[in-house]
Amino acid sequence: LEKATPEACCQRELQSREGMFVNKEACLAGVERFQNRQGCYTVILNSFETYVYLAGALAIGVLAIELFAMIFAMCLFRGIQ
Repeated sequence: LEKATPEACCQRELQSREGMFVNKEACLAGVERFQNRQGCYTVILNSFETYVYLAGALAIGVLAIELFAMIFAMCLFRGIQ
C-alpha cells in the first residue's frame, strides 16, 4: 500500500524536523488541514515581507543620523576657519 502523502509534508507542533506531528494519520490519509501545502520559496518570501518595512525604517533612521552628523561636521569646520 503506497502512502498518499509523504511524511515530510505533514505539519509538526514546532516548525522543525524534530517536532511532534500535529496529526500524522490524518495527514497521511490526505487531510489538507494537517499538511504543509506551501513551498519553501513562498514561506521564506512571506517571512521576509514582514521585516521589509522594519529594515526600511531602520535604513531611513540611520540615513537621517548620518545627514545630521555631516551637517554638524560642516558647521564645526566653518567655525574653525
